[in-house]
Amino acid sequence: MSFEWGGLTDTSDDGQPPPADATRHRSSIDVIDFQKFDIASHNDGSVLVSTVLTEKFSGAIEGTGVADHIRLLHSDGTGISTGIERIEGSVDGRRGSFILTAYGRNLSATKVTGTWTVQPGSGTADLAGLRGRGSYTATADSSGRWRAEDEFVCWFDDVS
Repeated sequence: MSFEWGGLTDTSDDGQPPPADATRHRSSIDVIDFQKFDIASHNDGSVLVSTVLTEKFSGAIEGTGVADHIRLLHSDGTGISTGIERIEGSVDGRRGSFILTAYGRNLSATKVTGTWTVQPGSGTADLAGLRGRGSYTATADSSGRWRAEDEFVCWFDDVS
């Protein structure tokens, strides 16, 4: 199944392995700004919220991302989320921007895990043709500051 919107196409990799020339990487992410907007609350204590995060990436991904997520959060801190993020910077030294989709699960009020996929066709400049997917784990420290680590594999489609 694929979905097209605004010139981007979201297609499933159908679990196919990455190509032989794909490279594996790691990055760290610091949340440098966080805004939360309540959408609805439910009788069971859960809430539906929208969050906008500004994130600083370091490692194989260097740059800044702005992520918009919809989250269903339960009163015990568990929940689920889905979102879209635009990252501007570089991947393994190649500069440009790209968009990813993310799907996550709150394991507690201070720990989130999930996966993300680079949206085909979203790469600009030296990142044109970027493809990839990864996983992340984010934790909040005692002051409420969030930090994540990710592992990902990426490759480039021929765009000539």
